[in-house]
Order: sequence, then structure tokens, then C-alpha cells
Amino acid sequence: MTGLLSIEGLRTVFPSGRQDVAVVDGVSLAVGKGRTLGIVGESGCGKSMLSLSLLRLVPPPGRIAGGRVVFDGRDLLGLPPEQMRMLRGRRIAMIFQEPMTSLNPVFTVGAQIVEAMRAHDRGSPMAALRARAIAALERVRMPAPERRFDEYPHQLSGGMRQRVMIAMALACEPDLLIADEPTTALDVTVQAQILDLLRRLQAQTGMAIILITHDLGVVAEMADEVAVMYAGRVVERAAVADIFADPQHPYTLGLLGSMPRLEETRARLLAIEGTVPAPAALPQGCRFHPRCVFAAPRCRTVDPPLLEVAPGHGAACIRAPLEAAIP
Repeated sequence: MTGLLSIEGLRTVFPSGRQDVAVVDGVSLAVGKGRTLGIVGESGCGKSMLSLSLLRLVPPPGRIAGGRVVFDGRDLLGLPPEQMRMLRGRRIAMIFQEPMTSLNPVFTVGAQIVEAMRAHDRGSPMAALRARAIAALERVRMPAPERRFDEYPHQLSGGMRQRVMIAMALACEPDLLIADEPTTALDVTVQAQILDLLRRLQAQTGMAIILITHDLGVVAEMADEVAVMYAGRVVERAAVADIFADPQHPYTLGLLGSMPRLEETRARLLAIEGTVPAPAALPQGCRFHPRCVFAAPRCRTVDPPLLEVAPGHGAACIRAPLEAAIP
């Protein structure tokens, strides 16, 4: 795989009793400059832990047990801690899932943006950093940025706090932005504004975006390519148009079937029965087979790899292409 960021066989584990269990298990993905990679799946599938693994921020006792994360030609997993700290925020930035818990409640939002800048620019005077922070707030279309600079997180609305998080992430003009559920808990109109803001800033800067979400509508609007995760693995990967027009994994098909559609009238939405298995209690064979409507006897014993079923379209299912499995 090539691109600005290339993930190769990444494996992140946590101890459980006498053995390690993998929460990210052999993930391989890539994203190029100016492109957006959407990563989708249910809660507990490993999306957020994947993003923390890319930045080497896995909370202990978890650890990265294998694989490579190659960013602009350098394997991040082999960098000394000091070099990794300089890379975070400067070249790779992250918008965390919940701005109210990510922002420090006892510091003004301006002080927190300036702190992020000072980590990579210790030579500039405070007045210059303040001006840059206010400019960053203006860039994300924050109303009255000079006043907001001196306000605390609790004084801002959810949409404003998310804009602060984006301003902080983009303050050092990174090459890659990892956005973990950037529109969670926001109302629909604010969500649309945030997505439009990310698109506009990407067009201006040429940065790559990894967009982590459970919302397929957000993916359809933002992503160039999509990776569908289930139980720590990528089960399908393709261009966004192919994912929606021709899904080739039963889990992807189930996710799409659970979305409401304006052109359809249904008494109730389709649902995928059951839940994502715990990493320490994975079923034998295909990890999705207990919930799969297409499951065959072989699915209980064969753990399928991600294989190409069409040019640029991979699926981890022994019954792909699914057209042959649908009676």
C-alpha cells in the first residue's frame, strides 16, 4: 500500500488473564494526500483504538504488538518518543470524540489552543501566538473569535466546542487529520456545518483526513474510500460509491439496510441481530457468522482473509461476491 499514511498488519492487544486479546487485529489501510478515508462500524469494533494506535496513544496496559504505520516514508512505531511527540499535532492531528471531555474545563479555550501551538513553536512571543489562535478560530468560522478566546468550554455550545477542537487540531497545519466521531451529539444542522467546514479546510490545505464514524450518511458525504470494521478487523474496503452501490460483505449490507431512506416506505428498519463479540470471546471461524443471514457451515470453521473481489474492492467473506449467495 502507498500514500501519505500506510498501515500494514497493525495489531493492538490488551492483557486478559494469561493471554493477550487483540482489539485491532491485522489492519492494513492507506490514505493519500488530499483524500478522505472513512472508517465505519458499530461501537466496540475497534475504530477508536485504531486511531489511538496510529498516534501511539494506546492506554496502558494495552500495547501495539505488531505491524507498521508508515507516515511519509517513516515507520512511526520505530520512532523515539521525543520524535513522536514532535510529530503529533504538528504533522498529524486528532479531533477527539467528545469535545466537552477533551477540553480542559479550568482553562480558557484560547489558552488551550496556544498551548498546542507552543508545543511546536517555543520561539514566538505570546502576542503572536494569541493572534494566530484567534486567526485559527476565525478560520473555523467561530462567531466573535476575540471574545471566545477568553471563554471557558462550558460557556460554549456543542457546535462551538467542536469548532475549538478543529481549530486546535489545525493550528499547526497538519498533513493528516484524524477525526474520531466529529459530529457525535450535534444536531443535524450543526453536523452539516462541521462537515462543510472540514471539506472547505481540506480543499484549502490539501490535508488527508481519516474520518471515524458509525454514521454511513456522514461517510457518503465526506469519504473517498471506506473501510468497514468488525471485531477488530477490516471486513470490507472500497471506494465510497462501490460500498453503497455494491456491498460485498454481509455486515456492510446489514449496516446499509438499517439506514432510513426517503424513497422507501417500511414499517420498521432492518436490524442486525446480536452484538459485536468481545475481543476475549470471539467465535471460531468468521467473526460475523453468528449474526450473518448468509452463514454457511464453512463459516463456522474458516476465518476468511480480506481478498479482492473486484478491482479496488476487498471483502473478507467466503461467499463474496454476494450476488451468487442471494437466492
